Amino acid sequence: MYISLNWLKDFVDIPKSITPEDLGLKLSVHTVEVDKVINQKEKFNKIVVGKILELKKHPSADRLQLVKVDIGKEKLDIVCGATNIKVGDFVPVALVGAILPNGLEIKEAEIRGVKSYGMLCAEDELGMGEDHTGIMILSGGKTGENLAEYLKLDDTVFEVDNKSITNRPDLWSHLGMAREIAAFLDLKLKEPKLDLDKLAKSKGKGEKIKVAVKDPKLCPRYMAIKMDGIAIGPSPSWMQERLSAVGMRPINNIVDITNYVMLELGQPLHAFDASLVKEIGVRRAKKGEIMETLDGQTRELDENMLLITDGDKGVAIAGVMGGLNSEISNNTKAIIFEAANFEPTQIRKTSQKLGLRTESSMRFEKSLDPNLCALAIARAVELAKKLCREAKVVSELVDIKSFRLETGPIGLDLEWLEKIIGEKIEEKKIINILEGLGFGVKKEKEKLEVIIPTWRATKDISIPEDLVEEIVRIYGCNNLKLEMPRVVMEAPRINKERMIEKKIKEILAQGARLTETYNYSFVNEDQLKKLKMEIRNYVKLANPIASQHTLLRQSLVPNLLENVKVNQSRYNEFGLFEIGNIFMDLTGEEDKGGDKGKLPYQEKKLGLVLAGEKKGEVFKKMKGIVEYLFGYFDLSAGFSSLEDLPGWADTKAAAKIILGDNGKAALGLVASLDSQVAASLNIKKEVAIAEIDFKELARFVFNKGVKKYERIPKYPPVVRDLAFVVGGKILYKDIKKEIESFGPLIKGVELFDVYEGEELGEDKRNLAFHLIYQAPDRTLTAEEIEKEQEKLIKLLEKKFGAQIRNF
Repeated sequence: MYISLNWLKDFVDIPKSITPEDLGLKLSVHTVEVDKVINQKEKFNKIVVGKILELKKHPSADRLQLVKVDIGKEKLDIVCGATNIKVGDFVPVALVGAILPNGLEIKEAEIRGVKSYGMLCAEDELGMGEDHTGIMILSGGKTGENLAEYLKLDDTVFEVDNKSITNRPDLWSHLGMAREIAAFLDLKLKEPKLDLDKLAKSKGKGEKIKVAVKDPKLCPRYMAIKMDGIAIGPSPSWMQERLSAVGMRPINNIVDITNYVMLELGQPLHAFDASLVKEIGVRRAKKGEIMETLDGQTRELDENMLLITDGDKGVAIAGVMGGLNSEISNNTKAIIFEAANFEPTQIRKTSQKLGLRTESSMRFEKSLDPNLCALAIARAVELAKKLCREAKVVSELVDIKSFRLETGPIGLDLEWLEKIIGEKIEEKKIINILEGLGFGVKKEKEKLEVIIPTWRATKDISIPEDLVEEIVRIYGCNNLKLEMPRVVMEAPRINKERMIEKKIKEILAQGARLTETYNYSFVNEDQLKKLKMEIRNYVKLANPIASQHTLLRQSLVPNLLENVKVNQSRYNEFGLFEIGNIFMDLTGEEDKGGDKGKLPYQEKKLGLVLAGEKKGEVFKKMKGIVEYLFGYFDLSAGFSSLEDLPGWADTKAAAKIILGDNGKAALGLVASLDSQVAASLNIKKEVAIAEIDFKELARFVFNKGVKKYERIPKYPPVVRDLAFVVGGKILYKDIKKEIESFGPLIKGVELFDVYEGEELGEDKRNLAFHLIYQAPDRTLTAEEIEKEQEKLIKLLEKKFGAQIRNF
């Protein structure tokens, strides 16, 4: 968007000491992003007025012409493709070396064998409009005159980045920008002096305009007034100069008035030829309805677009563009000014669907203040009377409105404001800033009650934080002291449980070669039935996300087995693990929020699953993984008989996981999947599962303490093997425990073989151990070790009936 400096001066007296460049920088700091500050004379450097002397066809191209142009000091040959030019026309000529506003640099060129020494320019190429249908035809002039001088452009223009004002509908106008400048320069804003009450009471000749708004939601306000005594002609030079400066092409006095008011106040207007419009309606278009717009294009509408009609025929696409069938022409004697407010989302969708984005639609889609309509129509009437001597109002003012704006008040706590900003700003300064921006301010003890101006009450200002932004940006971020906040520096709390969890994941993924999985915390009745698990005490969900997620899980096993089912066809052997919460039908410690009670009791579990082909091997491997995990933390994993078996477990391959061999601390279970249960789940592999109480495991790891360095023994160990035949009911762990506690010279015990055979006898098995002997102060002799072994053998014979196997 372009903003004229001369136009801004109508509303605020900018000190001469502030250069245009300084003002552009201040606007960027306080309000909007100014991309360029353009001096109009520099904009049209090396672009002059030329007169066409001769036209010829290009010898090698049917669509090109050879144009001889007089530019005063010389005559140039230029190749041109436009067809709207003729001998005698005055046109803008860009000379070699000129850089057009769109960035195009003009160079001497050879086009299809003919040299061209410049370019004739269209409006869009000069940044003076969007028309590219032909060359811009000037109404006379002096050949060779600089185009800026011809157009009497002695202005400075600020090019504003539209993205920086997309949330500020009030800034799409010169009045809005002037208000901002007055606020940050602490100057007085010169508000437009318009007598709105007089216009509202005016009845003219008593004519009535029939208006029917059928969808007030899409059109919250519609105003219209009829004027007679209109004489269509060119606008005065001052208006044309201002419109040209900001890239708007002058057309005629009435059309120019609507554009001028839009650029000045931010409210789009439309003018109808009153002789072509008898009864105005505002309704949704019909699907497939056809309308020809002012740009000469025929457009197909749908039922989601809003239409301005005369009876049943469309005369304008609301908020986007007028219709060709009601446009202002040279024969127009009476007009109807329309000022309306339209629902922004509907305008944006219409504009996008039609591929027709106009200056009007860009403003309407930003949520304009409906109160602007009255200001704009009053300004249009004032200008019409000024530009047309015989112009007069001949109808009552139509004003159909159905809107309500939330203007507050917003309570602004000054102590809170200071904490948010980090610096105290004087109360007087705060009030001055807010009032300068148009806010109403009333002091209430330590608070300010702030009334939102209507032009900021359309999806812009609504909460105290919005006011903080207004105060700080006008006060100036550069004026705030650069000071680091004073806070107590503390090391973050160490979450030991999280550290253990991370380490366990590393051990299982990198050491045990398992893959981590994340499952939903939900199961369903069908899953549990197949696993022979009791359903009665499960917590049911009031709003399940899917039919297969109706209950909160009480074990990680069901979903881990579902993972096995999904992946079994891809791998011969694989393992998975998951750390997650389970939920019991008991009252927990966490609040639901408010007064809604407590959440269900939760426990964190570690679940592991192995799937393979060899029966029996999978269960052993799972036990090995559990031992490996415990061993990493210097904990001894033991296994004992499991009395309360889950329904899915194989009764012949299940054990309780205990800490050490004393069996006092039970941490979980390990078991093979029952074959019948596996079949019901359509699992075709051998599966072993372990589920461990994560909190208990973490507690033992915490209590284990820090590993301490132990000096490597000076004297070598001696390894001896012993093989015992024992009864089938004798547990390995009991024998191992007895050996380890036998004496200080035994430093290690390892079971390396288990054998069962007919030669051993019924219900007998062989257990073979490596025994490591070592003394801290000497090398052990064979005699010492033999004596220790004899004592050990006698002890084991007496306690377990163990016999040394010598066959």
